[in-house]
Amino acid sequence: MGARVSLKDVAARAEVSVTTASRVLSGVQRNVDPELAERVRVACEVLGYKVNAAARALRVQSMDAIALVVPAVANAYFAELVSAYSRRLGHLGKRLVTIDTDESPEIEQRQLAGMDRVLVDAVLIVPAAYERSGAAIAELSRSGRVVQVDRRARGVEAPSVRLDNTAGVRILVDHLRSRGRRRILMVDAQEDSSSSIERTSAFRALAGPGDRVLEMPSFTVASGIEAAKRLLADPHEPDAIICTADVVALGLLTALQHAGKRVPDDYAIATFDGTFVSATAAPGLTTLGSVAEGMVEASLTLLEGGGGDVVLTPELVIRGSSG
Repeated sequence: MGARVSLKDVAARAEVSVTTASRVLSGVQRNVDPELAERVRVACEVLGYKVNAAARALRVQSMDAIALVVPAVANAYFAELVSAYSRRLGHLGKRLVTIDTDESPEIEQRQLAGMDRVLVDAVLIVPAAYERSGAAIAELSRSGRVVQVDRRARGVEAPSVRLDNTAGVRILVDHLRSRGRRRILMVDAQEDSSSSIERTSAFRALAGPGDRVLEMPSFTVASGIEAAKRLLADPHEPDAIICTADVVALGLLTALQHAGKRVPDDYAIATFDGTFVSATAAPGLTTLGSVAEGMVEASLTLLEGGGGDVVLTPELVIRGSSG
């Protein structure tokens, strides 16, 4: 293996000073003759010299990267959120570093504690839990730029962008009531997250005598299947179901159909998220439209110091599952 090519070798090949070569490669090209800058770039190509990204970041005080910490990349909602951030940051010439905490405040705490070793300019985080995520996020926000996305954690002063969950629940309940449904089951999960707390609280405030909440452990297709088994075994079956995630709604819809039930005749179904899952299910799922793009834009504005918390207004997308 040959000797490693150095910046000094590049400067010698381009016949410029080491200082000039360094300025060109660090992106600081003020007062550098364009011809000299081109010679430096050509020398890099000929010699196979690669710029040390970490060293460059220290020189220019910018990593051109943002970390996104999510609870579960496997969940279609968070997968689409990651995709939306990746596209937007790509257009801005920045990188996205994605960290999956597996819905665990303990894993989240360990990841955030080591964030000083990750070369990023800021951190966007979907807190795993309202109560247990607060301390780690608050500590991180004291030394860096942090924005909470989709959820919040108690005791954290960092700004947030999230859906108006209370309004969302009201929209879905009103829609199902308008279809003549009187016994609504809300299938929720991750009950220690701020979104779950807000949604179940709003639902209980609107609930009638035949309405109730079923808490599942996670936002997964498996949770939806298990929820279907439980409601089918209940003598007081609902006539409508609100799922707080598309993936749960998909599992529930599939299990009901396998049991010979008809949607929406036997059960009307509505859900949150508005991911591709809601559009590709059969019948299509009535849902709150996706706010991923709005969250991306609002959170990046907040990172630049653009105001306080942002609450996004939900909109209803009606499909066959609610009749």
